[in-house]
Amino acid sequence: MDRIPRLIAGVTGTAAAVFYRVDRHGPPLPDGPLIVAANHPNSLVDALLVFHCSERIARPLGRAPLFDGPLLGPVLRALGAIPVYRRQDDPDAIHRNEEMFRAAVGALRGDQAIQVYPEGKSHSESRLAEFRTGAARIALLAEKDAGWRLGLSIVPVGITYSGKELARTEVAVRFGRAFGCRDLREAYEEDPFAAARRLTERIERGIRRQTLNFDRPRDRTLVEVAEQLYVRESQWVPWRERERLGSRFPRLQRFARGLEWIRRAHPDEHRSLIEKVERYADLNAELRAGEGDVPPRYRFLPVAKYVVLRGGLLVLGFPFAVAGALLWAPVTRLPGFVVRRVRPELEVTATIKLLALMGGVAAAWILWVVLGYLAGGTPVAIGAAVLAPVSGLVSLRWVELAREAHEDTSLFLRLQGRPDLRRRFAELRADLAETFRRLEKRWAEERRGGGRREDAPPQGQELPSSPIGDNVSAPGAG
Repeated sequence: MDRIPRLIAGVTGTAAAVFYRVDRHGPPLPDGPLIVAANHPNSLVDALLVFHCSERIARPLGRAPLFDGPLLGPVLRALGAIPVYRRQDDPDAIHRNEEMFRAAVGALRGDQAIQVYPEGKSHSESRLAEFRTGAARIALLAEKDAGWRLGLSIVPVGITYSGKELARTEVAVRFGRAFGCRDLREAYEEDPFAAARRLTERIERGIRRQTLNFDRPRDRTLVEVAEQLYVRESQWVPWRERERLGSRFPRLQRFARGLEWIRRAHPDEHRSLIEKVERYADLNAELRAGEGDVPPRYRFLPVAKYVVLRGGLLVLGFPFAVAGALLWAPVTRLPGFVVRRVRPELEVTATIKLLALMGGVAAAWILWVVLGYLAGGTPVAIGAAVLAPVSGLVSLRWVELAREAHEDTSLFLRLQGRPDLRRRFAELRADLAETFRRLEKRWAEERRGGGRREDAPPQGQELPSSPIGDNVSAPGAG
């Protein structure tokens, strides 16, 4: 019975990992009863990424209407998913959440894992939404029914996308340290609601540590630009190197905290800093420099090495890329066609694209196998079954490599004969880096001085100076 859920989770999780470039961080999931609690920015895709990044199957809790779909319903039931009855979906079905609680507690008492999304909806806000208490109530009820000897683990997970509606963009999936809830036994026996709220706050803190949160949507762009220029000015990351989102995440998170502190503690300096960063971002966008930024100079040997290595890979992979493009071109256009017809909300755009892509890939693969069999029998059919997907993956990587090479080459050519432009970048970058260091020093002094300022960040948060009736939500909620 366990093979079917594993097969479905493996196929769908792999599809999500091909659709995006996934970067997983954090410890492995513990054994025993487990609740995986994650933020919820991208509908069903969030659950698929949890499947892909987990060592064990975590049964998802999904909003009840999803189980009525002719295709998705049977898949969810095969995965052992548990329906959640939300008021906004059907007010008359709220009472059925008692079934959900019984099923979730039963799964945990059977040493299984479930995944829950405590925000209660999928959304595109720049920070976490208000948390519901459903996940905490499930955890506490499971421990209570087991005489507080269940040993339940809760693992907070943060899912951060660089462009969730776009294929082959970065996504960081960060797993935090597991914690339990047996210490809340006395609080639960005294006041179950208050205990659930305390555990919910604990879960929220855990997820917040694994996510990026901003007061304003524009802040994320500013933080990414600031971090990008600072690490290169400090020579922690080579020019034009494109770091993975997961590797950048700790620095981005510290920059985000620093931005909040500066806004509260020194509003005048905050406005000046934002103006400088925006000026740098606009100049970067005008040159279309991308994530790699603008090098202060180009040296002959690194440029020659780049041309030889990248050029060689592009030349060698070209025949395979052409074959893959010819085989899969109609399939790659299918998601865009479906989205234009359906016009989904942003939260479900990636889900629609991924489902369309999976259907198209399956149909095309079957077609190529059948045509191979008709053309040359079983050997040719087997060859088509293997080579068709391999050529598609090679073509995908070749296109990405070609885009990077085009961006790098175009920037190189635009900067030739423009030392003044490189100098402007270098001066603005140095000025911003010095500003960051000065603000870091001030932050440290305010924490060491005559007591921490009331509006200063809590202990353990530092300015980025080193490289270092509630319903339970469900995949697709909202």
